[in-house]
Amino acid sequence: MSESSVVETSEVTEVLQGLCARNVSGDIHYALHSNPIKTARFRFLTLEKDAVCIDQPHNIDEDVSLHSGEGITVYFTQGNDQWSFESRVEKMRRLVRLNDKKRVVGMALAIPAELKIQQRRRDYRVGVASLGQYCRIMRASARFENACDLATTSHPCVIRDISARGMAIVLHAKELLDAKNGMTFFVEYELDDECGRKVAAAKLCHKKSIGTEHKQLWGLRLIPLPTVDFAEQKAELARFVADVQRKKLRRKR
Repeated sequence: MSESSVVETSEVTEVLQGLCARNVSGDIHYALHSNPIKTARFRFLTLEKDAVCIDQPHNIDEDVSLHSGEGITVYFTQGNDQWSFESRVEKMRRLVRLNDKKRVVGMALAIPAELKIQQRRRDYRVGVASLGQYCRIMRASARFENACDLATTSHPCVIRDISARGMAIVLHAKELLDAKNGMTFFVEYELDDECGRKVAAAKLCHKKSIGTEHKQLWGLRLIPLPTVDFAEQKAELARFVADVQRKKLRRKR
């Protein structure tokens, strides 16, 4: 993941205020020298003079063991880009005022000096975890080009987000812990009743462990197959992504 630009101090406050106003969610990476790095999910709450306040970070698979003064990296998505900033935990528990009537116990983080745009996406990506979108993956054959390995297990996965060019999936598969970036897999998925079941080839771009029981998050980039119209495949995915986004926007109105 390559950094493409940096937002300097003069603009940091404006960006953070916007994140808090929309209660944007993000991820904290901590215990940065451990393997794997620990993660926790949170939402931005409010920006104060001395800190950016978030709700209490959580991880459904394990207890969150942050401590005051700990260095962290924060990741969040804004628009079509992935952002990050370096910070530290200023105070583990801080009373945060949301409005005239409501206060919650949150956490205070040091205001960062800069924000970094980590990755500009070529296609819009939409989260579909709440829709229960499933797929199955299989290893590619080492003997035959453009073929899956029928001798290996087909592993069920949950699609977390999807774009016209790829998807992020969550899987529990001890047999795939040895998977390396650049390896090819076959993905069987079904977007809706009209499109039917599809099979695509994809390369593993990045992976990380998330919790226990061999749970992993993979980023997959679709690649062409001689038996598949790749342009139509991407167009079909783009239509699905746009439809999901429209439905989400309608629900917010």
